Amino acid sequence: MLRKIALITIILMVFATVETFADSCATGNFVGTYTRSSPATDPVGNGELHAFVFQLTLHADGTVTQYWTGLPDYQMNTGSGTINIGAWKCKDNGNILVTVLSANYLPAPADPNLGTVDDIKLVGHSRTTFVLNVDSNNQLTRLKSITRSYAPSEDPSDPIGGTLDPINTTQVVYKRLVASGADLN
Repeated sequence: MLRKIALITIILMVFATVETFADSCATGNFVGTYTRSSPATDPVGNGELHAFVFQLTLHADGTVTQYWTGLPDYQMNTGSGTINIGAWKCKDNGNILVTVLSANYLPAPADPNLGTVDDIKLVGHSRTTFVLNVDSNNQLTRLKSITRSYAPSEDPSDPIGGTLDPINTTQVVYKRLVASGADLN
């Protein structure tokens, strides 16, 4: 009888432990692609609203990419940037720590003396670090983020270089992108 009680206790502890880690970085069930929309804005002031999407992909090998669909919109007028690339790791508290690097570009007018045409030019790099909470297997919440800004000549992989911007504590929710054949029916 004592053995049965001990066995039942162990089984219950295992289930309790699995439940505890069900919505944390420890399970690895969060690997995949998540999206969030940004509010619609009028990028050039013509009354035309554009809503853009952030596409965050956490890869099983510890790398991460984030793309914003607004990057190529009106790039000759408003500038552009690169996809964010970087790495993620699990924190002891079950959250995910992410660091990504990107480059920023602004319009550059033509210069006949240099033989250049209207274009965009590198104005700096960014190193952004953020913390994600694993809300469920299908949802992540960014709890906070901070960015270091670097001049075009500085190395954005230097974790203490550049200029540290203020911390951003605005929480945003990413929803898992799930494959669906609903539109094929």
